[in-house]
Amino acid sequence: MKTRKKILSQKGFTLIETITVLILVGIIVVFAGMGITSVIEGYLLTKTNAETTQKGQVTLTRLVKEFTVISSVDPGVSSPTSITFTSYKQGVAVNHVVSWVGDNLLLDGDILTDHVSGFDLGYYDSYNGTKQSSWTSTRRMIEITLSIRGANDVISVFTDRVVPRNL
Repeated sequence: MKTRKKILSQKGFTLIETITVLILVGIIVVFAGMGITSVIEGYLLTKTNAETTQKGQVTLTRLVKEFTVISSVDPGVSSPTSITFTSYKQGVAVNHVVSWVGDNLLLDGDILTDHVSGFDLGYYDSYNGTKQSSWTSTRRMIEITLSIRGANDVISVFTDRVVPRNL
């Protein structure tokens, strides 16, 4: 009789209870892992798209700076995806070419930015005028539209208008 009481009085977990706890802990770990993975993917996506936005803003700022000091534009070479112009730097006339080749935007043959999915130059006679696809002597404004591909092929579009002050 003593043996039976001794066995009944022992405390502990049964095999079924232990397996149930392990299964529940496994399920919780799986969901926690999926949550952590989702957070990390979101962080990386946000980081890459922030870099894309910064790259687009820097590129557009550089183009605005270059186009602001234009003294003349070669009308035979200007198009919606390319412009050849002259500006003066420290009293010396310098010729420049901005063009979209492949997925790169080039300034004088050097890569200004990459992952470009669209580049468009519009030429205007006045602010409310009609967009034209080429430059003439009557044009007074250039509209720059730059599209850059970021993470998950998200396209960021940047637009600005420039009035060259030396024309």
